[in-house]
Amino acid sequence: MRAVTTWLTTLTLVAACGGDTKPATDTAVADTADTADTADTADTAEDTVDAGPLLHVPSPQWRDQVIYFVMLDRFADGDPSNDDQGAGEYDPTSNAHYSGGDLQGVIDHLDYIQGLGATAVWITPPVANQWWDPLAQFSGYHGYWGRDFKAVDEHYGTLATYQALSDALHRRGMYLIQDIVPNHTGNFFTWTGTYDPEDPTAGFTKNTGSLPSAAPTQPPFDQNDATDPADFAAAIYHWTPTIGDFTDPVQEKTWEISDLDDLNTDNPVVREALRDSYGYWIEAVGVDGFRIDTVKFVDHAFWNDFLHGTDATTPGMNAVAAATGRDHLLTFGEVYEVSDPFDDAGERKCASYLGTPAAPELGAVLAFPLYEEIKRVIGGGDPTAQLSYRLGLANDPSRFPEPGLTPNFIDNHDVQRFLAGASEPAFRQALVLLMTIPGIPVIYQGTEQAFTETRASLFADGWGAGDVDHFDTTSAPYTFLEALVAARTGHPVLTRGDLTVLQDAPFGPGVFAFRRATDADAAIVLMNTSEHPILVNDLATGVAAGTHLDAIVKVGVDEPVTRVGLGGRLLTELPARASIVLLATDEVDTIGPGEVAITVDTPIAGETFTANTDVTGSVTPADTALVMVIDDKLVAPTPVVVATDGTFTASLPIDSFPYGDTPHTVSFYAQAAGVASPRYAFTSSTVFDGQILTIEDPLDDDNGPTGTYTYPQDASFAGDATMDVTRLVIEAGGATLRLRFTMAATSTTWNPSNGFDHVAFTIYLDVPGRDGLTLLPKINGTAPEGFAWDFTHFIFGWSNTVYNITGASETAWGGGVPGRPAVTVDLPTNTITFEYDGARFALDTWEGVSVYATTWDFDGIDNIYRPLSPDGGPYGMGGGDATDPLIMDDVGPVLIPAVE
Repeated sequence: MRAVTTWLTTLTLVAACGGDTKPATDTAVADTADTADTADTADTAEDTVDAGPLLHVPSPQWRDQVIYFVMLDRFADGDPSNDDQGAGEYDPTSNAHYSGGDLQGVIDHLDYIQGLGATAVWITPPVANQWWDPLAQFSGYHGYWGRDFKAVDEHYGTLATYQALSDALHRRGMYLIQDIVPNHTGNFFTWTGTYDPEDPTAGFTKNTGSLPSAAPTQPPFDQNDATDPADFAAAIYHWTPTIGDFTDPVQEKTWEISDLDDLNTDNPVVREALRDSYGYWIEAVGVDGFRIDTVKFVDHAFWNDFLHGTDATTPGMNAVAAATGRDHLLTFGEVYEVSDPFDDAGERKCASYLGTPAAPELGAVLAFPLYEEIKRVIGGGDPTAQLSYRLGLANDPSRFPEPGLTPNFIDNHDVQRFLAGASEPAFRQALVLLMTIPGIPVIYQGTEQAFTETRASLFADGWGAGDVDHFDTTSAPYTFLEALVAARTGHPVLTRGDLTVLQDAPFGPGVFAFRRATDADAAIVLMNTSEHPILVNDLATGVAAGTHLDAIVKVGVDEPVTRVGLGGRLLTELPARASIVLLATDEVDTIGPGEVAITVDTPIAGETFTANTDVTGSVTPADTALVMVIDDKLVAPTPVVVATDGTFTASLPIDSFPYGDTPHTVSFYAQAAGVASPRYAFTSSTVFDGQILTIEDPLDDDNGPTGTYTYPQDASFAGDATMDVTRLVIEAGGATLRLRFTMAATSTTWNPSNGFDHVAFTIYLDVPGRDGLTLLPKINGTAPEGFAWDFTHFIFGWSNTVYNITGASETAWGGGVPGRPAVTVDLPTNTITFEYDGARFALDTWEGVSVYATTWDFDGIDNIYRPLSPDGGPYGMGGGDATDPLIMDDVGPVLIPAVE
């Protein structure tokens, strides 16, 4: 369930505040700015110890906070008496059922949360929920299927318990954020047959088996029967089915998501009821902020009214908060939109829900585009230049007026854990990034224990916990994150400073460097996202030459650079996956040029080369040892032969690069002297010159090895043939491999970030001369005879990862390989193409490699291939046993022959 035992102690965070290896708890939560706010809160707490619960406190400076995100049912069980409400909804052995976590469990573990350094707790919706949906065969343990928005769910506790949590947090100087859902209720009705927008009552069906009730119990949401003329006329709901086209703006705003009953938020009665419902929690409990679910499925005008409305009886949330003494109710929304690399579509959609000065909406939105880019770049090995672009957008005040209020995260309850698709060194690097960029860091429960399962419980009796409590404050990931949080909160430049990207890698994983700066301080963050050492060269810091640097965080490097060089530039070597956070000090030396000087005569910067090209230059003294460093890589750099007069000629190896137009850099480096030429950026441009293999695969053979498998029964899979491969075209030339899969059908039903859903590809590569495996991890399979895989490429709608055989087993894919294959989807032709760079696999040719591909589908929330059973289910395959191969269709193995 989690990967703590393989935590690499050679990559450690050495220093935080004051150089300590592990800060004390009191320093980990120390305020870094605006200390008067905390002091005022503490004074209020002291004055009201005997006056009842401390529910209302002044708002903090949110940009200085760190949020810990709790999924109530899966965090801790503080009151076992409320676990089982007798409706068959409680079963901690099943991820579809309640596990028993509650509000008291959060109260009982506040030391654990605060010890990490978190200053605010965001909880999933505590409101009364639909406990069991027989149509989906799933429970509302997560809190997002409301039946009464003004009542605490019986599984979680009582109003008094919730008030006790608010009180306990506020007395610690901490804050409470509640997740809310104005868009929908639970699934209390659906449609059978074809939906008729002219007559929504046709096919309308009540979910009569819903528990504990067949309808919401709170007026006016209980008026949910479209066949009742009074209910229909009240128009509390939109009376629409599940969204079929996420690109249709009408469906997006007025149809259902996942069959959850869509509220008519244009209706004044609905608006008033929602303002009343959620204002209640501010007044009665003392909520300090709201995380708002499914924001993009509600019209913009609603958000202005809901948050900024001035109705005398039921005002907007900001006015309600102000009446309790809060001048900043933090509101941040879920707008699950991501962007392709170097595209801003996701940011444009997200930013639109901030509104305008004339019609403001939310205070902030969750940084989903940045989350996706961190996954691609830090986790997947994409070019770090993509992260430069993304952070530029995130910190553009014309898009996001207050970047410091944007909640940033690396995973959450709705997506795969970061560690489920990335290595532990990448995980640590992602956490370093999270704690050093502008915005409010959000830590999802279990991240501090290196969980890989999205919704596994922290308490021993909960689902996915493995009968072990995971509240270990001495574990390596907990103490690592604790120290990182302390470094952030202990240095205002990391919470308040402007961000400037200093250097990146346009060609793949490698250097990523940025500066955070205030008027008083500057910090420089250096990262190497690659799996090999790199040369960081010619990095303009914006800090005066000779300035001494103090490393407050160093991960994977023993001796970080300690001083800025000539021209305010840095030259240093970074080991694989190293990260350093350097503070500029007041100590400045006077420095001058050294004895070694390197001159390059051939124009390189900005040039495009189509063939191998000689580069000439000179070095003094003439006996200086010199190497050519391509793309910053210090793995086997090319030795340069220097003539007795100091001149040299070196060849740029253009024919070794991938086909197409690709960016690169080159430097000439005298390692012993610590001197390098400028870092020159250039482009290689070559045309594909390789072989093409076409393999036809039968139509309608997407029924498993026995011919009996069936697709899931949920309506979203109806008529699917999305796992049926009809053709595979292999293009192989030089270091480039392209696999073009033509499918019988493609789907984007769930708006996937990779451009397709309802299918997961598991592609195996057998490299000649290497010892591979025949076991096919996680899919109960064995490779075809004569095939032993060395690399696996796993991809579905929201994940794209390559693994090697290290650590592979029946339950584990293997070791992560950096570098996500490029994905192209052509929906009109049902073609999905993956492109591989041989350099990521230590290959300069694909000749002799064999390819074998399988299809199935994957549940990203549960982090499992969809289960197989004789009868199947809404989201499970049918026609086989749980131990049978999870292969709906396959193609190959196909050998890429050697070219004579």
